[in-house]
Amino acid sequence: MKNDQYWMARALELAKHAEQQGEIPVGAVIVRDGTVLGEGWNQPISQHDSTAHAEIQALRAACAHVENYRLPDATLYVTLEPCIMCAGAIVHARIKRVVMPQKSLKQAQ
Repeated sequence: MKNDQYWMARALELAKHAEQQGEIPVGAVIVRDGTVLGEGWNQPISQHDSTAHAEIQALRAACAHVENYRLPDATLYVTLEPCIMCAGAIVHARIKRVVMPQKSLKQAQ
């Protein structure tokens, strides 16, 4: 069974992808019942969109996947503590659980 470490590793891969694209390295994965509903990485620079944070991208993908704006019983794995915009969106989407590293990525390196 895939655990929190597994899904956080996927979020970290997405963060590296963001960094390779010249973005702030943040990645996010939304999972429910062991299935990925949506993924995202930071894209504000490349998308010319101040709301294109990793969490928002993952929420948009997950909501489109399930065809609902609510994601009850889902878990969000994100590599950095969500900003206030993303925190609000997470609450509105009814995400049940948010998992993030206990240390910042800089401290972990």
